Formats: sequence, structure tokens, C-alpha cells
Amino acid sequence: MRNKQKFLQSALLNGLLVLSLVISVVLTGFIFSSFGKNEAPDQSTAQQPEKQLLEIFRPTQYIVNQPDGSQQLVMNATDAKLKKIRYALTNAQLTDAQTKTVNAVKIKKILTTKQAQIFHYPDVVPISYFNIRYSQRVSTRKNVNFDYFVLALDHSNNGYFVNTKTNQITTVKVNKLNHHDIWQQAQQLPKNMNINFQNYHNRVRLNYPQKIKLPVYSYLVNHRDPKTYVSALLGTINQLNVTQDGDKTVYTNKLNNQKIVYDPNWETVTFEDHNTKNKLPEFYLDRLNIGLSQINLLQSDFTDTRFYESQQNGQKITFRTYVEGFPVYFQSESGVIHMTMDKHGNLTSTYSLNEIGVPVPNNQPDVILPSTRDIVKQLSDAGVQEKDYNFIAPGYEWLLDKDSQAAVNMEPTWMIETTNGWQSVSSFLKTR
Repeated sequence: MRNKQKFLQSALLNGLLVLSLVISVVLTGFIFSSFGKNEAPDQSTAQQPEKQLLEIFRPTQYIVNQPDGSQQLVMNATDAKLKKIRYALTNAQLTDAQTKTVNAVKIKKILTTKQAQIFHYPDVVPISYFNIRYSQRVSTRKNVNFDYFVLALDHSNNGYFVNTKTNQITTVKVNKLNHHDIWQQAQQLPKNMNINFQNYHNRVRLNYPQKIKLPVYSYLVNHRDPKTYVSALLGTINQLNVTQDGDKTVYTNKLNNQKIVYDPNWETVTFEDHNTKNKLPEFYLDRLNIGLSQINLLQSDFTDTRFYESQQNGQKITFRTYVEGFPVYFQSESGVIHMTMDKHGNLTSTYSLNEIGVPVPNNQPDVILPSTRDIVKQLSDAGVQEKDYNFIAPGYEWLLDKDSQAAVNMEPTWMIETTNGWQSVSSFLKTR
């Protein structure tokens, strides 16, 4: 009887969580189209929120932990075999969620579980997003966010949702999963980069113990029409007040205190919502849902765009272009989406009009990047202390092709985040 009551409570909590997600998405859509169905796009034609969750909030990297303790990064996450692992997880049953707070030593121990598949998210996401993507019903008494999911394939029947920000672990029992078959699929994934986990600043982070070899990629650049954002978020142009502010074009909807600023120099559009009815959502999940809802209104293809980072408990959100599981950084705003909510719930979101398009061949050799230890030593030798920066990470730098303004090169590099934002380590050291 007790187990039955527990099951009913779990099902009820999960149903309420999914219902909250759907209601939040719908209500946010009403906010952005609040001055009439004849002035804003018909929301019945918008993409379903679940589809956006599958694309933008999916894992960006996959790691295979070997029985001997070594760990390798999967370098081709679009491989068909990876889809088989996802399919198997979708058909598994995850139950008996138990959450507890531990220390960094325990976090590292879970992330180094032998014979396991790890799903890595660049920042913490709500467990409800995982439920939607993998058709699961994992329910917890409190809202759970995580940035790693560890699927043990050693017949222990355990799974772990790991939050390296708060040092929380949610353990689940994994049933109806053929561990042998999934482990065989994991072994066939293309893996050619060794990684491990280390404790930096009292937080367990992904570490690259050896030099990193990555190819250079080239793409044609797609340039979106700024009027697409205007019609999607504000309404038809002939119903708006259009003014010029220097080179910038400002589209204003005075009825609900919303506007869009098109900046041709930065090739961005910035949406500002100062509706008097706005209110800052209390929970992290609802704040992410607002950003998701606005992207959903655009009905654009964000195939290469991923959720990258949140700050201030979701008041600041960043989405980036990704290449081969690595984020793309830039000296401009190309390929990025920034969203900020103030304490009143007023939203400001900046969209890059440039995105990568069709890949084009190039003859450039692969780039060899230093290991994590070597890049930290390079910074230290230059007089840069750990307190001088927030984070360092390998990624791709968005650089215009010198031979063609219509093309862009993605060049591997180490990036550093300071109070001034992200830039390449080489550029950062040159300005010191």
C-alpha cells in the first residue's frame, strides 16, 4: 500500500511539473502577442515546445568511461549508434529518485564511474527537460537541475543526475535496459580524445590532460532578415512606429511597451519588453521557459544552436552555436543569443543575425591545442592569477575568411572568461 501511494504521489508531481511547463510556454506566448491576433503571428502554427527542448537543450558532449577507469570524449555526436543509446534510454524505466548534497570528492567519484555513458550539458538544466527529451517520468520532491547524467552500464542499475554547481546528486534506478547491448553500442562510438575530471575552485570540471587535436571548419554565413524578428515578436511593420537612432532602426509597439532595435554595425536585433504586466518568475525552470518561448515564436531553424550558460539563477541566459560538441566564441556577436531579465521581469534579448550555413571545404591543417595544465601554466607564467578569470575552455573561434566575406572559419582555440566577457587566451595575453 505504501509503494502504491508513493507511486501515485510521484505520478501526480510529475504531471504537475509537465503541466507547469506547458502553461508557462503558453502564457509567455501570450505576453509576446498581447495586442491582438491580427497584429501578431498565429501561435497555432508555432513549433511545439517539446521539439525546441529536444534541439536547444540537448546534451552537447558524450563521454564513455571504460572499465579500466579511462575516459574518452565522443567526437561525432551525430553518429547513428548514439541514437540507439538514446532510444534505449527512452525505453528504459527510471524510478526511485533520491537527492542529496555531497562534497566535490563524491561528485568526482560519480563522474568517474567505471563502465558508464555520460551525457554532458554545458550548464545545469531542469530534470523536466530530460524527461521530455527521453520520455521519462523522473519526479523529485524539489526542483532538480543537473549538468551531467551518468548512466552506469555495469549492471548496478544506477543512474546519476549530477549538479556540479551545487554538488547535488539525484540517484535513480534504471530498469528495462539491456546493459550489455548499450555498452557494446557505447564501445563503437568514435572516441579519440582522452579527458578526466579535476577539482577547480571547489567545483569538479572537465579536464583535458593531453594536447587537443581539432580540425578547422569553414562555412558559408547565413544572414537573417531583421524584419523576421520584428514580425514574429512585435507584429506587422505597418502597425508599428519606426524611427532611426543614428544607424540603428527602432521598431516600437507603444501599446505594450515593447520594441526591437536593429543594429547593422553589429548585425544584431535587440528585443526589449517593458510591459507593466511583467513579473520575474520565481523558479529557474520558469525563467528558462520564457527564453524558450520567445525562441519558439521565431519559428526559425536553430539546428546548430545550444543552450550554453545561465547566470543569476536564470536571469541571464546565453545560447551559442556549437561545432563538434564545442561552443563557438567570437570577438563580435555572431552566432549568439543573450537574454536578460531584470528584477521586475522585463526582458532584453539580443539575437545575432549571422549563423553558420552550408559547410565548405578548406585545406587548413588540424590545430593542436595545449592541455588544461599547460594553458593554466601559460597564464600563470604571464602573471595571470586564478582570481583574474572565471573560466577557461577549449572551443571554436568565429573568424571571417580573409578570401571571402561570405564565409567564416571556425578555428580551435582556448578561450578565457573574465569580467569583460569571453576572448581567446592569445588575445587576452596580448592586451595585458
